[in-house]
Amino acid sequence: MNDYIKTDEFLEFLEDNRDRVWIFIDTETLGFNADKHQMTEVAAKAVKFDGISCKEMDMYHEKAKLLSVTRLRMSRPFRGKGMSYQDIMKMTNYGEPIKDREYIEEQQMLAGVFKFVNKFHEPIIVAHNSSFDIKYLNTRHNLYFSNKDPYNDYDVLDTLKVMKKYFTSMVATEAKRYKHRWLTDKDKQGILEMRRIRKSLQKKKKKRMSLKLGNVAESLGISSEGWHSAKFDVETLISTTERMLELFMDNAGKELRPEKYFL
Repeated sequence: MNDYIKTDEFLEFLEDNRDRVWIFIDTETLGFNADKHQMTEVAAKAVKFDGISCKEMDMYHEKAKLLSVTRLRMSRPFRGKGMSYQDIMKMTNYGEPIKDREYIEEQQMLAGVFKFVNKFHEPIIVAHNSSFDIKYLNTRHNLYFSNKDPYNDYDVLDTLKVMKKYFTSMVATEAKRYKHRWLTDKDKQGILEMRRIRKSLQKKKKKRMSLKLGNVAESLGISSEGWHSAKFDVETLISTTERMLELFMDNAGKELRPEKYFL
């Protein structure tokens, strides 16, 4: 029994779902407990993949006003672990204006993004570490509306899982190849590029490849400045996915050994 995989598996998935709308989505929240901490921002962009790049169809982006319970918690001294609300708001650029619009109520924002997703026929929701975003969207939606857990009805593609299975395998396998003299210049450059990507993802000389969106984007030459803003993260995720698919196509048909070291 061998333990090889091929990026062709994902390319086949891509081909099988080419006619479907892909909705890239990202949320910003004030914590990890969806029952307790409100959502402050959501961005979603609907695209069609034409085999080379994602073509934008429509976009939804809103930021939510702070709830009274959020303001109450902020008025008290912070004694918890991790980041305070104020720290998170600074990191996610909360408070910056949205062009020509005011911040809206969280309930209105959640209704808007659900309406946006629901207007497309059988879309695929795409998110990085999608379990967090889907859980948060469902839980906050359930606080205001009667149709419970509506996002469970959609197919979801988690780019983090795709990267763990295919991207790290491709980078690790190709980076370990020797630059034999009979290889083409293109192949030699491909090996050097994979070595550069691997080195970029192995932060602080660790063996593990960090698959945080900002880290992967930077390793692929995509700016991650503005990371942790939902609208920017959606754009970054689309660009990162396009570049990753391009590399998959360049390495189609190759046997890749799964990488054990990833985050």
